[in-house]
Amino acid sequence: MQVEDIVEVFSQMKEDLECEKRSMQRIWEQRQKQIEKVITNTIDMYGSIKGIAGNAIGTVKALELGGGEGIE
Repeated sequence: MQVEDIVEVFSQMKEDLECEKRSMQRIWEQRQKQIEKVITNTIDMYGSIKGIAGNAIGTVKALELGGGEGIE
C-alpha cells in the first residue's frame, strides 16, 4: 500500500513537472518574440535617424554592420 502511494505521488509530481515545463517553454518563446521585436524596431529606428541625421548622431557599434556584439 505504501509503495503504491509513493508511485502515485511520484507519477503526479512527474506530470506536474511536465506541465510546468510546457508552460515555461511557452513563456520563454513569448519573451523571445518580444525581444526580437524590440531589436528589430530599434534597428529600424536607428536606421531611419541615421538616414536623416547622417553623421550628426553618434554611431551605435552594436547596430552597425559587423558590430553586432551584445545583440543576437
